[in-house]
Formats: sequence, structure tokens, C-alpha cells
Amino acid sequence: MGDSHRRPGKRRKIGSPAKESRDDRALCQDLIDDLPDECLLLIFSLLPAPRDRCRCAAVSRKWLALQASMRRSEFGANAVLLPEARQEMSRCIKGSEANDWRLAAMAIGIDACEVLTHLSVMETLPSCPLPPLQHAGNHRHISDVGLFVIAQACTDLRSLALHNCIKVSDRGLAAIAQNCSALKNLELTNAFSVTDRGLMLIASGCPNLASLRLTACPSVTDRSLVAFSRHSTLLNSFAVAQCPLITDHGILSIVVLQTKLETLKISSMKLGDKVVQAIACHRKEIKLLSLEKVWGSSVIGYSWIAEASGLRALSLDACEGLTDGCFVRASPSISFAGLTKVSLKSCPSLTDLSLLALTKLAVKLENLHLENFRGVFSYRGLVFALENCSHTLKELNLVNCGFYGHGTEQQEGEPCFLLPQRCPALQTVKLEECEGLGDGFVVWVGQACKSVADVSFVRMGSITDRGITSFLKQLKGWNEITRVDLSGCTRLGDRSVWAVTRECKGRLRSLALKGCGRVTDRGASVITRRCGRLVELDLGGCNIGDEAVEKLVEGDPSDLESLSLAGCAEITDRTLQALDEYGGLCLNRLNLTGCPRLSRSRIHLIKPYIDEVEY
Repeated sequence: MGDSHRRPGKRRKIGSPAKESRDDRALCQDLIDDLPDECLLLIFSLLPAPRDRCRCAAVSRKWLALQASMRRSEFGANAVLLPEARQEMSRCIKGSEANDWRLAAMAIGIDACEVLTHLSVMETLPSCPLPPLQHAGNHRHISDVGLFVIAQACTDLRSLALHNCIKVSDRGLAAIAQNCSALKNLELTNAFSVTDRGLMLIASGCPNLASLRLTACPSVTDRSLVAFSRHSTLLNSFAVAQCPLITDHGILSIVVLQTKLETLKISSMKLGDKVVQAIACHRKEIKLLSLEKVWGSSVIGYSWIAEASGLRALSLDACEGLTDGCFVRASPSISFAGLTKVSLKSCPSLTDLSLLALTKLAVKLENLHLENFRGVFSYRGLVFALENCSHTLKELNLVNCGFYGHGTEQQEGEPCFLLPQRCPALQTVKLEECEGLGDGFVVWVGQACKSVADVSFVRMGSITDRGITSFLKQLKGWNEITRVDLSGCTRLGDRSVWAVTRECKGRLRSLALKGCGRVTDRGASVITRRCGRLVELDLGGCNIGDEAVEKLVEGDPSDLESLSLAGCAEITDRTLQALDEYGGLCLNRLNLTGCPRLSRSRIHLIKPYIDEVEY
């Protein structure tokens, strides 16, 4: 391809300056840091605008640390008024970028026309915690100092998520409570230094708090939850996990006193029958209840769940003590009447009786998710459950399930007489590592589910090319499929790719063939020519070479944003040359990991065209 056919390339990214060594930074340190603390405080207290003070903190390490010790009353009384029309911003920083300096720089980026409303920080937990004194002199992590800077510069902050920020303590939360009264969402994960004192300040200082999530906060007790139950009258979502000092008393205070609570999630906690009873009796407003790895409740306690008349979504994951009696004894007139979503995971004591009772009582069921049930449910039980909800079901997810009994060995050519004849509303079908479901079940999806748009058959070793081809033939004239995921189906090859691309054509937006080793150049070469509106394409682990990629590029997929060639050991620099000639297409993400025949120098040539390149 000559240069005359080159597409306009993307604007090249400006390279970041080289990092200075520690010695260079020491030589270039500002003389202002040599001034006494009192002098610095006097100088910078004359700056009334938080944005200006944050700019100074980004160039002076000493001032960044001192700023956290100042009170709002020590600054000038003049205020900088922002215009009414301001652009809201959301920021997420992860890994090595999560440090106090980055927060200070973020505060600088806020000008008169922007306001930071959502901030998410995700640090990497150290392999071994360092002593407090070893952390005291640096700001390579998120600490109270960084939170203080953000709290002063971003007073309109509405959402704050701190994950693995082990240096954040009550002082940092106090700064948020004092300056960010508009806070509506707070998430704390692995907050080892946070205690009741900091959370109680948040409860009293942020009256608009609507969502609270506490995960692995070992020093937080019931006192914090009692404070939130009294002050946070707008709380509608509460999640708690792995907090050993929180008991039934604290959870009860939230459930009983919070009149607007709609979402309740409890994970890895001891939970008594009284809490479950309170959920059913006191809080008719709760729409979503999720219990994961809880213990302490009996069959009587779980039976109360059926009496929660307002419940719309129910998720039960590895709940100790959960048996068939919790569902079989439910009243057929009122139990689960409004339930639209059911998710059951890793509950080995359940049988077909529970599955049938739930699908029969939940007359409005739209979403059914079953995970980690090997040898628990029978094929017959699945058939009758689908029959119970066939007219309302919109999404079916079966993950790591093994169905036993008659019908599991059904082949593609055999009639699916046991399964419901029609599921008119079913739009999403996901089968992942399920034993006992093969070509026959896949063909039934095509026969009965004419509205299906999202199909995912992941690591299904029992599905063959014949099943996929017949499935798509059943949808002829009805095909509305926009997403297909066949990752890990080792028995699928070029015939399946030809069938998918021929029947789905321009409607297809996402195609994943990761790990399909039987897919070769012959199958992959037609993908973009037939499916010109693809946005995501995953060919990782396929048996393809440079020829397939060249054909993909020639198809000129103008909408393609993400391409994965991870593990394609046969591709060489010819692939990179093809991408380079077309200016990297319109790709935002390119995955080249596990491709040993690619040269790094060639990869660097295409990086300016593509935002994210993994290799």
C-alpha cells in the first residue's frame, strides 16, 4: 500500500519528561523550603483562593505538608466566586499514580470553569506494611495531606472512593467532613487507619450522604453506623463487608431508622435472624438485598426474606444455613411477587425445589443468574424453571454449572421438546463452563428466543461448529444480535466465524474469539469485510498470522476501537506495518502481549496512533 492511501493519523501524544534522579531533585530544591514553618504559614495564608494555595503546594513539598495543619479560619476572608456554568469532572487514579503529588496537581487543574465532583483512588496494597515513621516524610501514597488539599480545592465533591489507602486516617476524613458538605457517596476499602471518630465526623458534616460502602475497616464499630442512622437521613444505599467489630446492633440501626434505604449489601459478616426479620418487617422500601458469605442465620431467618414485599432484586452467595425450606415454605400469594432479578451462587444445600419455587413465585422475573452449582440442579429442574418464567425472562446467566439427568446428552439434531417453545423477551444468554448443555440447548435459544441480542458461550467445550451454525439459521430473518462471545470454545473453528459474520453482518458490534485455536486466517480474514461496524474484536490465542490482520485492516473498520491479538504467536512485524500504513485505524486499545515475533522498535512506531498499547 502506497503513501497515497494512508489515512490521516491521530495526533501524536507528547512524551512525558524524563524522571530526574534523587540527586538532581535534591540540587534543584527550592530555597523557599528552607524558611521556618511560621514564615511559610504567614506567606501562604495571604492567598484566599484554595486553587492558588494548591498551585503553590505542587511546587513546594514543605508547603504541601504544612497546608494540612492550617484551619480554614487562618486564610483570608476573600472568596473567589465561580461562574454558574461549570463543567463537572470525574477523576480516577490507580497504582503508582495514586499519591499526594497527583492530588495536588489535580487540584491545580481545576479552573474557574471546572469543578471536581467524583474522585476515585485505588492504591496497591504493600506486601508488608511499613512502620508509620517510615511513611512520615514522603508523599508517594495518598495520605491525609492529599485529602486535605482536595477537600480545600474541591468543596463541591460529591463522590469519594478510597481503595487500599492505608495512610488515610481520621484527620483526612475530618477535612472532607469540614469542607465537602455536599458529599453524597463514600466508599472505603482496606481503611486500616480509619476509626469511628472520622466516620462520625462525616455523618454529622455531610448530611446529604446517600450511599455508604465500608469494606475491610477493622477499627470501625457500631458507633459509626448509629451516627449515620441519626444524621444521614437521605441514605438509600448501604454496603458493609469484612468489618469484624460491626454487629447486628449497628446494622439494625441502619435498617430500622433509615426510611429511604433501598439497597442493602452485607458480605463476610455474622448476621442474625433479627436483622433479616427487620429487613422484611420494617423496611418495605428495600429494593435490592445482597447477602454474600454471611453466617449466623437459620432457616427461620432466611424465610423472612420472602416477606419483603418491596424486594426487586435478590442475591444470595455462599450463605451458611440456606436450604430449600427458606423458599418452599413461602406464601404463594405475596412472597417474591415483585421480584425481577434473582442471583444464586455457591449454595450447595439447595435443590431443584428451591429453583422451582423461586421461578414460580416470582411472576415478574426478568433476570436469572445461577453460578457454581455443579451436580446441584438437574436438567429437568432447569427446564421447568425456564418454563415458569418463559414469558418474562430477559436475561439468563449460567456460570460454572453442571446439570445432571435426562436431556444433558441431547444433540443438535434431537428435538428440544422439554424446553419452553417460546421465550419472547429473552435478550441476553450467557453460558460459561456449563456441563450438560451442548448444541441442543444452543439451538433451542435460536428457536425460542427471537429477541436475543447478546450471546455469550464461554469455555463451552460441548458446543461445536454445527451447533453455532444451526443456532444462527434458526434466527434467520429475526437476527438482532449485536454481541457474540465464543471465548475458550476449543471445538469451534472457521465455520462458526463464517456463520456469525454472514448472519449478523453490520449489526455486530462486539466479537470475542479468545482462545479459539481452530480459528485460522481463512475465518478471521472475512470479519471486518462483513461486519463493518465492529467496535471490539478479540482474536487472542487464535491460530492466525499476518495475512489475517492485513485482511482485517483492508476491510477499513472505521468504528473499531479495541483489538486484541494477545497470544497470536505467528504474527510478525508485517502486522504492525499494516496497522502503521492505516494510521493505527481508529483504535484506542491494542493488545499485543504474548507475541514473541514482534519487535519493540516496530511497536513504538505505532504507539503515537493508539492510546493504549499492551505488549
